[in-house]
Amino acid sequence: MKKEKILWWIVAIISGIALGLALWGIFAFSILVANNPESSAFVIGCFGFFLFANRLIFGFTGITNTAIKVIENREIDKNKLAEKCHHHLQNLNEFSNISLLYMWKGALEPFKYTYFFAFFLIFAFDILFELQILTMTTIAPVIKGFMFGAAIPTLIVWGLELMANFYLNQTLLVQENE
Repeated sequence: MKKEKILWWIVAIISGIALGLALWGIFAFSILVANNPESSAFVIGCFGFFLFANRLIFGFTGITNTAIKVIENREIDKNKLAEKCHHHLQNLNEFSNISLLYMWKGALEPFKYTYFFAFFLIFAFDILFELQILTMTTIAPVIKGFMFGAAIPTLIVWGLELMANFYLNQTLLVQENE
């Protein structure tokens, strides 16, 4: 009985500390938002676009890693690779690993164009405020902060796409040399 009571008090104290820290975090974040809305918009834009780019980041990274495995002639599970393509493939053995990689990249294309279109809209709004075509002095810095925050994951997606394209081209060169 005494051990249960001690354990209960330990859990109660830890829960109280966690609740206090959470409330303090909410209070500190609300002060940050009130005092510096541009920084808050930057953080929200950065986290929001990272969530939006999640499939692209992991997709292009997976394509790159799998292409490196193809270049190094390591074993690749074709069933898992076919699942990434989002196609119902019959006669899976007739497809090469390289063709499955290109199909996987093609499956990411709609997400990529949607992502870049969303970034373009944010960028266009920022340009409209910068050129003073739209004039709202309280909104313009917030849009600028949001756009700068969204630019970070956008550059990461763009770089990962370039890297995936490079390694896909390398797989084609390896295939030609065989």
